[in-house]
Amino acid sequence: METRASYVLIGAFVMIVMGAAFLYILWLGQAQREYDEYDIIFTERVSGLSVGAAVRFNGIQKGEVDTLSIDPQDPSIVIARVRVDKDTPVKIDTKAELELVGFTGLAIIQFVGGSANKPLLKEQTEDRVPSIKADASGFAAFLEGSGDVLAQANRLLSDENIEGIASIITNIEVLTSAFADNSDEIGTTLENIDAITTDLAKVTAKLDAAATGLQTFMEEDAPATMDEVDALLGQSRALIEDLRGIADENRSSIKVFADQGLGQVAPALGEARRLFRTLDAMLREIDRDPNAYFFGERAPEYAGSDE
Repeated sequence: METRASYVLIGAFVMIVMGAAFLYILWLGQAQREYDEYDIIFTERVSGLSVGAAVRFNGIQKGEVDTLSIDPQDPSIVIARVRVDKDTPVKIDTKAELELVGFTGLAIIQFVGGSANKPLLKEQTEDRVPSIKADASGFAAFLEGSGDVLAQANRLLSDENIEGIASIITNIEVLTSAFADNSDEIGTTLENIDAITTDLAKVTAKLDAAATGLQTFMEEDAPATMDEVDALLGQSRALIEDLRGIADENRSSIKVFADQGLGQVAPALGEARRLFRTLDAMLREIDRDPNAYFFGERAPEYAGSDE
């Protein structure tokens, strides 16, 4: 019995040693892991992000989300611990942000940027797990403003607005029906409008040609015409001056003629009128019966012999 009990103790001891060795090897393997851990600090909602979600660096998947937790000191802060490949060049100026994947509603963490001349973050911190404060992404901004957007959408789709939209659609249907019923008249009207437009185009072309001709006249012919008009006016002025001089020189003679000569002109004109009346009467008599006027009697008429 004692021999059998010693075998049990020895077997148990061996199993314990082997288990301890296995656990040590496992711990050592984890201590020499091939990935780096980072804590991503979010000060905004992380809707769609879950454990196991992908972590990408400039669009290339380099790891996954290990855990998600809330900061016990500040409930508005979400901490996402991520594991990324050890060769991932996370620099001190690398940014992290939440990104929506397609239209599935799922989100991932995206590492962006990092200068080539900056040192690695894990080499510049004494923390076992370096932390990166996440930037507000477009998706996060959308989530932040989604409540306001939904409120605006609700106000836009209120019963009153829906009734107004329905009324507008009804009016459009009535208008299109009226157009369909009067398509012939509308076609005729369009043809008339086209004809009017064509006529207006012709008139406009004529007016343009007239304006061009007027401009050409004003630029080329008008100066010469104005010179001729000026010359004519100068000659007219000279003629008027000459007539005025002649009138001044013969003013006394003209006065005598007006006082005496014009008084004799009136009787002479009266005699001339009587003379013309007499001549007219004489010519009428001659035309009526020249024999009677010149011979004083009718010319003798000879009768034929009866024999």
